[in-house]
Amino acid sequence: MMVYVAIRWGQLVVNLPVLAMIVLGGVFSISRLHGPWILLGMFGSVAVAWLWWSLAVPRWRRWALRAGCDPAELQAQGVEAGLLWPKGHLFEKTELPLRDRQP
Repeated sequence: MMVYVAIRWGQLVVNLPVLAMIVLGGVFSISRLHGPWILLGMFGSVAVAWLWWSLAVPRWRRWALRAGCDPAELQAQGVEAGLLWPKGHLFEKTELPLRDRQP
């Protein structure tokens, strides 16, 4: 598989839901909540979106690597596309690792 296909798929299954969660959470907070609850609702939507990213990225990466993508190229293009954080970055450490299931 070509890396750009994996990146586009990652944008759809990882970043699009993240963006939707943040935007919809913000809109809901502004339209339905009052006072300091607005800020709490907005932070909550960002937290839920970050949790989704932390769970989805390792699964997407495993899928892309199993499909034949070069790991270094996937990482470089993922960072360039805003899908991944650079290696060693503090936020990269928020990825929740996968546990391999033993049969």
